Amino acid sequence: MLLAVSGCTAPGESIENDPVPTLRTITASEAILLTESGPTLTIIDVRRPDEYAAGHIPGAANIDISSSFADEVGNLDRDGSYLIYCAAGVRGESALKMMGDLGFTEVYNLGGGISAWQRAGGSVAR
Repeated sequence: MLLAVSGCTAPGESIENDPVPTLRTITASEAILLTESGPTLTIIDVRRPDEYAAGHIPGAANIDISSSFADEVGNLDRDGSYLIYCAAGVRGESALKMMGDLGFTEVYNLGGGISAWQRAGGSVAR
């Protein structure tokens, strides 16, 4: 099988591959560094609106995973960079999987959620 695949390209010609998606859970310290490294990151809080109102990462949009999450994130750029989080990480894991299934290529879930974010010294807006 390998010989059949390798024989399909001319010498010096490369096979273009789609970029490998980055869909993973990161630590709160990594998330803080990620938010500080570039303005192109979109932060999504997947908690309920009342949880979001009680305190959220500055600049985060609220897209509740228990409502029309797939429909709402389906309107976003699949090639963008996203940080998602919830209270403790469980709903964030579900959102990470959903976004991967929808074809997003760069999504990070904040392991431990906003609780871990605060313990690591991340700021919270109210």
